[in-house]
Amino acid sequence: MTDLPENIQRTLELYRNPPNRLRSVQEITARYNLTLENYKKLCFTSGDVRDQKIATHAEIKALGWVLGKLDKDVVKDIADHSNRMMFPGQFQK
Repeated sequence: MTDLPENIQRTLELYRNPPNRLRSVQEITARYNLTLENYKKLCFTSGDVRDQKIATHAEIKALGWVLGKLDKDVVKDIADHSNRMMFPGQFQK
């Protein structure tokens, strides 16, 4: 295999060990919780982190969707991990 050009060798390696393999529910849940904690840190960071917050918020929403969570539950999790004020009855069923 050493006779192959580097880009073909790299492509073959990616087919053997795909970087986007399916994840288990435990891995996705762990990533969801870790991303919520990162969002919390961003919320309490001074400076202009708006773009990072938007990207992290989108990742949380996508992971929540993959886990089958309702949108209102994901939004509640995000609100619980932010510095936004919660109002009584805001997340009633």
